[in-house]
Amino acid sequence: MQTTRPNNLLSVLDLSGGVVSLVGAGGKKTTMYQLASLFDGRVALTSTSHMFQYDETKVDLVTIDRNSTLEFNSDARVVAYAGPTETRNRVGGLMPSQIETIWRKGKYDLLVIKADGARSRMIKAPADHEPLIPDFTQLVLPLTSGLVIGQPLTSLIAHRVDLLAQTLDLAVGDMIRPLHLAKLIASPKGSLQGTKNMRVVPVINMVDDARIEATCTEAALTALSLTNRFDRIVLAELRHSKVVKVIDRSTL
Repeated sequence: MQTTRPNNLLSVLDLSGGVVSLVGAGGKKTTMYQLASLFDGRVALTSTSHMFQYDETKVDLVTIDRNSTLEFNSDARVVAYAGPTETRNRVGGLMPSQIETIWRKGKYDLLVIKADGARSRMIKAPADHEPLIPDFTQLVLPLTSGLVIGQPLTSLIAHRVDLLAQTLDLAVGDMIRPLHLAKLIASPKGSLQGTKNMRVVPVINMVDDARIEATCTEAALTALSLTNRFDRIVLAELRHSKVVKVIDRSTL
């Protein structure tokens, strides 16, 4: 079992290894790199969707799948796996079967998968075909940004605006309140879509001042009252490697 440093994202997630899928919006790549930097063992990073190129200051090796071959001989600690794409400054996703092969090789202690896209927005609702979470995932982290509270629901901050409006019972242009964020986090058609019986820990990111912390705390408490699907919600400011608060059902 891998050791973890106290009072960081790994410790509040009770994460000592295994397979983690990231869904939603508002910091999936930041979360991916944060988990890789904190973890003491070998880490593989990958995605089931297109994404911006991996930050090579945060990974030791990027290997691109060409002709269905993947490199497994490297001793690099953090290795990113991607598919080819013609889109500039992007990498392609891998099929779940390819990702499972990477994991089953047994060369990594932690595998982190970006399981959907959000076009750099801070909140999203999933379409019917997403997220593409591999079945062998053990932990799902649905992300959203606390900065959306108090903002109007528009395409400036949201991906799949019309779907979000339906899920949150809002009109496009209406103000997003803590209740709306809670509904998204707790909804089987929102943050919980595709999670099956996997362990889920929602993360509200970008909580960078006391006002946002207060509104996000309200949203988290409401979300816990709307579902029994998860037992804790993490409030964080992951750009600065900060866990702000953990709201746990057992302490309510």
